[in-house]
Amino acid sequence: MATLLSVNLNKIALLRNSRGGSAPDLLHFGQLAIDNGAKGLTVHPRADQRHIRLDDVVALSKLPQIQSGEIEFNIEGDLRPELIRMSEVIKPTQFTVVPVMPNEITSDRGWRPYDEHGLLKETVDRLSAYTRVAVFCDADPASVELAAEGGIQAIEIFTGPYAHAFDLGKSEVKLAAIKSATDRATELGLRLNGGHDLTVDNLPTLLAAIPFHELSIGHHLTCMAVEQGWAKAVKAYADVCG
Repeated sequence: MATLLSVNLNKIALLRNSRGGSAPDLLHFGQLAIDNGAKGLTVHPRADQRHIRLDDVVALSKLPQIQSGEIEFNIEGDLRPELIRMSEVIKPTQFTVVPVMPNEITSDRGWRPYDEHGLLKETVDRLSAYTRVAVFCDADPASVELAAEGGIQAIEIFTGPYAHAFDLGKSEVKLAAIKSATDRATELGLRLNGGHDLTVDNLPTLLAAIPFHELSIGHHLTCMAVEQGWAKAVKAYADVCG
């Protein structure tokens, strides 16, 4: 089956913010991703506004293909009130709950027992009538089961450990862990999403083992684009995703 490629635009916004102004233009790069095979766009507006800002989320939501529903729009983030309120107004295709740790550089762990389960259930109740709610999970059935208790419709597996092991030629154990977690998610009737450190090299092995519905990819796609160009990089990932 084909896997939906959702291109994460965080790094484009980070580059813009490093200089100020409006270059590179986020809407242009979002549209270019769509034109070259992306079936979704992902944004993760953090509270510190290091890359995607709330006004960016609003602007991207108005792209014609997102307005029509042709292209999915995935907002990632923690459960802070302003982000939930924005999602109630914008009504993205998907809201992916991502736990945040103080001073983290990037998301590096999934849903765990000390996270805000009551607030997760409240968020699902508020958004699920018009938005698919997913949770970022570790490659562990326990993390998936914990998130599922919130009434979510999807999980996004943290694939970073698999990607790092792949680079060392030792991915079998991490791949088996993802398989165990996604098998449990399938038993629970959840949509299978994934993301983190995925490349055109490690994706084929992952997709041969697990039928992901959607992958959110940004950092390594942007790194590839520095060398080959944005359009070519998006197309290369879209081709691998089928």
